[in-house]
Amino acid sequence: MSSPLQVATIQAAVLSTTSAILAQLLTSYRDSTLLASSSTLNPLGLDYIPILQFLVFTLLNTPPNFLWQEFLEKKFPGYPTEQGKQKLKIDDGGKGVTVEKSLDVRNTATKFIFDQTLGASYNTIAFLAGLTAMRGGGLGGCITVIRQEFWPIMIAGYKLWPLVSLVNYTLIPMEKRIVVGSLVGLGWGVFLALRSN
Repeated sequence: MSSPLQVATIQAAVLSTTSAILAQLLTSYRDSTLLASSSTLNPLGLDYIPILQFLVFTLLNTPPNFLWQEFLEKKFPGYPTEQGKQKLKIDDGGKGVTVEKSLDVRNTATKFIFDQTLGASYNTIAFLAGLTAMRGGGLGGCITVIRQEFWPIMIAGYKLWPLVSLVNYTLIPMEKRIVVGSLVGLGWGVFLALRSN
């Protein structure tokens, strides 16, 4: 049986690879070059190097992100526990049991702030430096790309990821957050792949 970390990494890798392929297809379609460089072995004319780079980056970056989410949930639980049991209010008025979880707003806000500042900064820098390094950019190239692209990507991300984080922290169990993030990340990955070309 696979661990939640392994499952999340595999799911993120599949979605990231899909977004890189979609980005190439969209670019080819936009530039009217779709199928122009196709062959029997490569009918869509894909450039496999950037797809592989996205895959490798995702395989390397998903585990730290999973552990980050796990750390945030452990340190600032959205639904605090009491003696190992979730705080639940049970009302059994002869009609069945109703369970209501009690969201800790302060912990949720704290997780949100840490994730949207430290987490977002780490992910943006890791993405920019990781892909630049895989493309042979060296340390100087990484620094240049980070200086040029950090804020534009962060600002674009703030138009999407805060809402995703709020939904994740209030409605989604910790072990499923990477999957939700990866599904939204499919579209985000297309954006990043298009931007990185």
